[in-house]
Amino acid sequence: MMELTVNNKELQLKFNFSSLSLWEEKILDSEGNKQDDAEMFDAIFTGLVQKSPRMLVNIINGGLAYLKNDKPSYSEVFDAVSELMGSEGVDKLAQDLMAELTANGFFKGSMKQWINSIKRQIKGYDKFFKELKKPTKSATPEEKKNYQQMVRRYQLLKDQSKPLLDEFDKMLKDTETTL
Repeated sequence: MMELTVNNKELQLKFNFSSLSLWEEKILDSEGNKQDDAEMFDAIFTGLVQKSPRMLVNIINGGLAYLKNDKPSYSEVFDAVSELMGSEGVDKLAQDLMAELTANGFFKGSMKQWINSIKRQIKGYDKFFKELKKPTKSATPEEKKNYQQMVRRYQLLKDQSKPLLDEFDKMLKDTETTL
């Protein structure tokens, strides 16, 4: 069971429906709107795999949501997690959170869906590239430029997806759990 020291108190992290409710409230899209579960879990699991300090704080904050009125404030959690990152390192913290989220079982189904959605994205990019028509020799310079920009953009998206899966698999193996 993972613990966090906040205000000289040892608090256990527990991931459950309270976590989900807090994340729905706090993990918003770029326009400040609530996200559907798939988008929210994409943000959480991508942030975990990329070891985003801000998302690690959000995940841990959700792990304390079960405390209800006794839950420390976000800034108190932020400070405690920052201290933990400083002493243990971001990699270890992310690994510990991966172990906690997978051992708990509460989010295994969501993790599987996230993995499958990234695999579908990669297949979609492959299909896109197969079906993409190259501009003809008579195409205008603007059409050729637009084609090159589109190819670069989709290649970049595809190139970002595969390492996410690889890192997720590595972190999962390190936790010695399976989905």
